[in-house]
Amino acid sequence: MSYEVLARRWRPRTFDDVVGQRHVSVTLGNAVMSGRLPHAILLAGPRGVGKTSLARILARSLNCDKGPTEKPCGECRPCIEIANSTSLDVQEIDAASNTGIDDVREIRESIRFSASPGKFRIFIVDEVHMLSKPAFNALLKTLEEPPPQSLFVFATTDPQKIPATVLSRVQRFDLRRLGSTELLALIGEIAAAEEIEIPESVQRALVREADGSARDVLTLLDRLLAGVGNKISEDAASAVLDLVDRKMVRDILAPVLACDAPTAITAVRNALAHGADPSRLAAELLAELRNLLVARIVPDASALIDATHDEVTELAERAREHPPETLQRLFRVLLSRVQDLSFAPRPDHALEMAIVRLATLPDGEALTSLIARLDALEGGGPTTPRGSGPGPARGNSRGDGGGSRRGASERKPTASERKPTASERKPTASERKSTVSESKRVAETNSQRQPDPETDARIKREVKTNPTVLEAIEVLDAELRDVRISKTG
Repeated sequence: MSYEVLARRWRPRTFDDVVGQRHVSVTLGNAVMSGRLPHAILLAGPRGVGKTSLARILARSLNCDKGPTEKPCGECRPCIEIANSTSLDVQEIDAASNTGIDDVREIRESIRFSASPGKFRIFIVDEVHMLSKPAFNALLKTLEEPPPQSLFVFATTDPQKIPATVLSRVQRFDLRRLGSTELLALIGEIAAAEEIEIPESVQRALVREADGSARDVLTLLDRLLAGVGNKISEDAASAVLDLVDRKMVRDILAPVLACDAPTAITAVRNALAHGADPSRLAAELLAELRNLLVARIVPDASALIDATHDEVTELAERAREHPPETLQRLFRVLLSRVQDLSFAPRPDHALEMAIVRLATLPDGEALTSLIARLDALEGGGPTTPRGSGPGPARGNSRGDGGGSRRGASERKPTASERKPTASERKPTASERKSTVSESKRVAETNSQRQPDPETDARIKREVKTNPTVLEAIEVLDAELRDVRISKTG
């Protein structure tokens, strides 16, 4: 086939063309010009960030007719042969399919011959961590004392699997994942050169899907061009790339934040009916909650959220109605439920139940307020548990969406509903201080009273069934579950 994919057509040709790895390209270029290039190099990093490209650029810099130079011409015979993988002096080896000791013996036999017609004999070993332990051992002596004018360049995505005896004989360079700004600039450059019309929202969707890989973002762009053509729209991109519609995510979280469980589960079922994968939908919901939290606590979150300026502004408007603590709890609870999706017989049902749990989650209160209410209960004083009065309660047993999350916009009460009483409204700062002081006084009084078995038994019975105590236990259990998950992970 004559068509060459974008990832190959736009492969970097010089050190300056490598995107996002200046700390490596500058060091290698200076080493070539100063003659201080080591005989063995390890390039470690995630997929699609330029490891093999840097190895080939280094080989061309050394064997170019004008070299050694940090800017190979790309026109001489050695440069063209290396770019086409036909050079006799540059041998590329895939360690994933050549893992045995016999393959390493062939390298040891081949390295004894001098370069011809080039200047250096170069071996590029991709995915070097796949070599077997005997193969690594057979390579140690050659790595320590290689023949003159020879160079080993190792590339790997998992340097932890390489033995320490090998790591001590190579000079290691760690390549990083590419940032959103760098990938957006790359897409913009290619779109301008290839005359592609692609909106910024689609570009950002490609960047999110690529997860820091330049090769992945170009592969996705190629897929879009094949399916849509040079004029790309948001709807067409979502259909071709099977992306989760951001509007569906907003339609799910809006009733969750308004404590409307029926509307929330209906929105989830609608998204799943349109073909959304439960795991990907859950990941998008987590990302949206994270973005809402960032937009809520950071005045200008444009640099922290991968979205357009209008989308960031809209996120800030939506997040303004909800306290950061609420968004944090929603994120934490959803994260714990998402971990169960892979074990569920029906992941879609597990996701629905997770969304219902979010929509019916009780309001979180400050720990001092909960302690004060528990102390008041223990002292036999009056307490009005939240949700026990005749008015609307957050997280009621019916789960009908009554009430609203703390800080959310209040809905209009019906005729049968009354206004909240003074005991149900949110206490002020001075009232909270007074409550804490009163709880301390009650605690001191209780510590001085004589033990009464009947009173203690009554308190224990009330504590076990009191909604305030159950809510406090639920909040603390969520925190402890996070600790257990972090320890087991």
